[in-house]
Amino acid sequence: MAEYIIGLDAGTSVVKAAIFDVNGNEIARGARSVPITNPQAHLAEENMDEVWVAGTEAIQHALTNSSVRADEIVALSATGQGDGTWLIGADGKPKGPAYLWTDGRAGDIIDGWYLDGTVSKQFNISGTGPYAGTTSALLRWRQDNEPEILEGATNLWCKDWIEYNLTGDASTDASDASLAGIDVRNRQWSDEVNAAWGFDERTRRALPPIKSPVDQIGTVTAHAAGVTGLAEGTPVFKGQMDITASSLGVGVARPGDCMAVIGTAGIVTVATDNLGSEILPADVGWVIPHSPDTWIRALGMNCCTPNLDWFLREFGDPFRREASAQPGEVGLFDYLDANIKEVPIGCGGVIYHGYLAPGGERAPFVKPSARGSFNGITGSHDRWHLLRAVYEGVAFGIRDCLDAIPTQVDTVRMAGGGANSHVWSQIFADVLGRRIIIPAGSEFGAKGAAIVAGVGAGIYSSYGEGTDRTVNIVREYEPDLRKTAVYDDFFGVYRDIRTSTLASWDALQSAVRKSAALV
Repeated sequence: MAEYIIGLDAGTSVVKAAIFDVNGNEIARGARSVPITNPQAHLAEENMDEVWVAGTEAIQHALTNSSVRADEIVALSATGQGDGTWLIGADGKPKGPAYLWTDGRAGDIIDGWYLDGTVSKQFNISGTGPYAGTTSALLRWRQDNEPEILEGATNLWCKDWIEYNLTGDASTDASDASLAGIDVRNRQWSDEVNAAWGFDERTRRALPPIKSPVDQIGTVTAHAAGVTGLAEGTPVFKGQMDITASSLGVGVARPGDCMAVIGTAGIVTVATDNLGSEILPADVGWVIPHSPDTWIRALGMNCCTPNLDWFLREFGDPFRREASAQPGEVGLFDYLDANIKEVPIGCGGVIYHGYLAPGGERAPFVKPSARGSFNGITGSHDRWHLLRAVYEGVAFGIRDCLDAIPTQVDTVRMAGGGANSHVWSQIFADVLGRRIIIPAGSEFGAKGAAIVAGVGAGIYSSYGEGTDRTVNIVREYEPDLRKTAVYDDFFGVYRDIRTSTLASWDALQSAVRKSAALV
């Protein structure tokens, strides 16, 4: 009988399920959207039941779109958006909506933790630099503002919530837990870190058991089988958060491997087997457990491709009309790629900072009040200059993160929606001054989850064997070092602008809150 693995990827706005054979070939996939609600501009929430329903429908869709029988699925694992807070009660039901990683309600807590030295006090134990949407900050906000909701609660993460509904197991793994703050070397909760966050006993009791990603946490229950189309008894393995799963899915398995995800968030990861005595850069980003003997050093921009989505939503009608008027069938992004190459690098002096998330920015600096901006505009600039500035600004943000990690990186494995653009991929190579390689496929989080499940089920002996068997490269981009030298100058200005604007962001946030109070 043929053997197949399902990888489930519960992203911020879409839940996807993909079926792979043991050689990593994607057989079928399903996807369902989940609405994000913003009760106020700085808040971001999801209905937990809607996320579970989206997961069941994505699995159903993947199965019905393939000839794979449910009894041929030998293993399943999930990955998902990290951080936020997903509370269930003793009855297993959600205790209100999930607060997402883009939520900004804990911004004042984060500012306080950085000002009073809390982050520095715990960083060399946990390797986590919290931001407004971090689980630890949101749990502390709940403790201060809605303590009753923590009574008898268990805090899960997105993938854990879906797996709880599949199996009845309420646990997490060290990758998701690490962003909240654990003893990252021993991969378990730390009393010292919890004390630094000021967690009381009720909050500490809400922290779930930590299991290995390759642990089998149970099997698909009869009820879950009925609503997903899976076979009852299908083994389910714990899995990892999306950062590490996506890294694995593009081939980051060994020390020195590097990934950049150009998706909803912009994530830079570098694998290491040696944390040393001091974790650098200090007080920002994360050290995330990966394989049994490696960690991922990760820095993540809050907002990456949504910068382009926003620009095209608000200013894209002329581009869409021009694309539709082209002879033949020319898609919007093909049209943009063909024309953006004609805009000089540096966009005639326009520099864009893509800090559009409600919770501000989290890497390579933490600033809940950070906001996006264009700088350098004159009356001679047009919409093409601004569009290319968005492309370059996102690339500058990725370089800002990569340059902060003290590890030699010559090749970057790039994934996410941005990697589909040949022009954007070359811009990344030129801005970073590094070789870019594009792995085959698109569902890298789901593939990483499938590799984890395959290791747990004994199909692969290790993450390295799993990636060797399943990951292939389809495109490569070499940097034009002449352009890199020019981009170096623009990148220096990019960094100068963002460091000089820190106080202005705070003042702007204060003014916005006063304005909102008048409404």
